[in-house]
Amino acid sequence: MVLVDVERYARDGCLVSRSVVAPDRLASLRREADRLLDLCTRDPERYRERIEWEVDHLAPAARARMRGVIRKLEPISDLSPVFAELARDPAITSTAEAVLGGPVELFEDKLNLKLPGGSTYPWHQDWSCCWRAHTDELVTCFVYLDDADETNGCLQVVPGSHAGKPTHPFRAGGHFEVDPAAVPRDRIRPIPLRAGDMISFDSYLLHYSDLNRSTVPRMAIIYTYNPARLGAINEGRFPACR
Repeated sequence: MVLVDVERYARDGCLVSRSVVAPDRLASLRREADRLLDLCTRDPERYRERIEWEVDHLAPAARARMRGVIRKLEPISDLSPVFAELARDPAITSTAEAVLGGPVELFEDKLNLKLPGGSTYPWHQDWSCCWRAHTDELVTCFVYLDDADETNGCLQVVPGSHAGKPTHPFRAGGHFEVDPAAVPRDRIRPIPLRAGDMISFDSYLLHYSDLNRSTVPRMAIIYTYNPARLGAINEGRFPACR
C-alpha cells in the first residue's frame, strides 16, 4: 500500500514521490520513448497533430541546431502499450486517487522532452491555459525518465499558489504564459529529482521549467487524471490518424 500525504498536497499543491519506477524498468521506458520519437520523426506528416517542435519555442539564433528536434508528443497511450500500462500502475495513480478520493481516469498523457538546448516552459497554470473546457478536478503526475536538476530544466513551482483556485493574468501578447509580475519570486522552489521519481501537482499550481543548459537530456512522461466518476471526459484528445 502506497501512503500519500494528502494534507501536504492540500497545503502545497504538489507532492514528491520517490522511486515510483524501479531502476530496471527505466531502461525499457527510455527505449520506448526513443521508439516513439523515431516513429514520429520518420513520418511527421502522419503524426503532425501529436508533435510539438523545439524550433517553435526558441529564439531565432538558437533554432538552427534544434531543427527536427521534438519538444513534446501528445497523446501517446494509444501508440504505446508500454506507456498505457504505466498509466495504470498503482505506484503512479495512488497520489491522484488519494487526492481525488477514489478511482481515476486518464485525462491526458504526453512525453515531455528537454534535450540539451531544449526550450523553457514558461510560468503557467495547467487549468487556465489548457483545460477550461473540462473539469478542474485534475491531478498531474510528472514522472522523470532522467535525472533532473536546475542545469537541465527540472520543474520549478510556487508551493501554495493553487490555494483558492486563483487564475493569474496572462502575459501581454502571450498564448498561455502567466504574467511574470504575478509570480512571487521569493516563493519559487526548484524540485530536482532522480530518474524514477515523480512530482504530482494541482491544476492551479504555478510551475515552470528552464532551458536545458547541460549536455544531458531531461525526459519525462506526464499523466493527468480526473475522478473516474466523471468518465473519460477527454477522449477527444486522440487524433483520428493512428
